[in-house]
Amino acid sequence: MSTLSRQTPAKQFDYERAILWGDRLRVLLNSEHISSGEITETLKEKGIFIGSTNKSDTVPLLSASLLTPAEFKRLVEKSFSRESGKKYSSCNFKLTSSGDDWRSEILNNFDSTIEGIKLEDDREFASDPSISVDPDGNVLISYSLRVLDFSKDWIEQEVVYPGEILLKQSGSGLEIEVNRFRTSKDTNKLNDAITGAIGKFYKSKGITSSEQPESIFFDDFTNSERIRFFLKLTSVNTPDFSFKEIGNFEIIRDQEAGALPKEQRIEWMEGYVNKIQIKGSDLGKIFLLHEPSYYQFYFLIKMTATYTFKFGANTGDCGVEFSFSGKTSRDDNYSGTTFDFSIERLSRLEEGSKNQVRKAIIQEIQEARDAAFKHVKP
Repeated sequence: MSTLSRQTPAKQFDYERAILWGDRLRVLLNSEHISSGEITETLKEKGIFIGSTNKSDTVPLLSASLLTPAEFKRLVEKSFSRESGKKYSSCNFKLTSSGDDWRSEILNNFDSTIEGIKLEDDREFASDPSISVDPDGNVLISYSLRVLDFSKDWIEQEVVYPGEILLKQSGSGLEIEVNRFRTSKDTNKLNDAITGAIGKFYKSKGITSSEQPESIFFDDFTNSERIRFFLKLTSVNTPDFSFKEIGNFEIIRDQEAGALPKEQRIEWMEGYVNKIQIKGSDLGKIFLLHEPSYYQFYFLIKMTATYTFKFGANTGDCGVEFSFSGKTSRDDNYSGTTFDFSIERLSRLEEGSKNQVRKAIIQEIQEARDAAFKHVKP
């Protein structure tokens, strides 16, 4: 695989002495690295409250303020934490037969399969993609990317993001389940590229029926079906893993769905609110998830939920975020985005148990996801 040549080691930005404002700060705030919510939260910390979360409104306000070194450091650290958290998505390839050829073929031809994949500017491999077989007999692809100039033009920074793809046989032996773990937008793009290359390879060998994997897309649902799909994820109730409560959720008004009903508790959105983030404790707005008559008027794009688990001696709670991700534009067009989830919070566990518990939670959520999709789209 082609890699980028190593550049001059990046200089670290001096957080302790920098006081930023104006154009220098605007470059960072308008980049994709800092979210609208992080800007709004920083404004609140400075005593500035504004109803809009749009960057066109919030960036000029924050750029006109002085950020102390501590405030700036907190803002950047939030973006690093958001980017580097491990997130998960999966898709499936349909096998033409239930044999083991798919394992040996990719193990023997991995380098040539991904040979044409190129990295973007200011990206290089900290560790090249490697392929192996894990203790369970699954095929594991792992790598790490070094991203240079994290905030381009004025902060010289480098960050290393790991990525993984796990291939395992499922579906009564007739599917390859592709579990993809990412820690940034860059590893997400590379996971897609590697998965696409593997799909082309398998199709050329007659191992799969199509080079395109099957995923759950935003466009697979109507507005109402999408909300019912999310809510079905909360119906999990087994001795080992069960739903506890809904946390936050995010909705976007569907401007093509017609006028909202003339009812006091929802008409306040008309003409004033496009995107809204709602806390699960806000009982005044939680009805938006429970009354089907309103479902057609908005997109549900993100939801967090808390589950309790008991895997042997390991017990506790975990917070899971479900969302449609992969949107490249700044508008509200989520067409083409895929469903995935991430474990955002986990009860304190012994260090040696964390990985096994995470694997068990992923398996439970994956089963809940598949059941929810079959329930909504039988």
